[in-house]
Amino acid sequence: MRSILSKKSQLQTLAPSIIALVLAATLLIVGLIIIQEMRDTDVVSKANTATVTNQALGTVLLGTDEVLSTASACSATSVALTNATSGAAISSGNYTYTACTVTPTPDTVWNNTAWNATYTYTYGDETYDSATATVTGMGAFADFWQIIVLAIVISIVIGLLLVLFAEPGKNRR
Repeated sequence: MRSILSKKSQLQTLAPSIIALVLAATLLIVGLIIIQEMRDTDVVSKANTATVTNQALGTVLLGTDEVLSTASACSATSVALTNATSGAAISSGNYTYTACTVTPTPDTVWNNTAWNATYTYTYGDETYDSATATVTGMGAFADFWQIIVLAIVISIVIGLLLVLFAEPGKNRR
């Protein structure tokens, strides 16, 4: 019977597989970090400016929040609210604005009236959109990383078992 040392060639395939896994994981992580950092720089993420005029917020009631409809509105630099019926300006003491949301204050005289919002915001251009799609795609690939590693480990184990339990004297090709 042959010793396990004579079958070490099967064990030698283990090292390149482990090195390939580590290299792939490193490149995936470094790639995600670089692309995400590039995407989040102001030159890319705030490349363009737009203004929304008189966005209807509907009838504003106490205890309800109104969200600015533009997805990039969270970067709004100036928000001005007016009464939709009279066009009168609503002073900033009658509402608070945080994270895309306008919340009326309890002492507002404009309760139960329709409001309009005018604001300017910044948003990313094609580079930002492409970088976001890449980060999302690479993140989706990372979800399958455990399955890929498991498949490689199982194939190595099966290969080792086949070599260890092969019958001596049989011709193998």
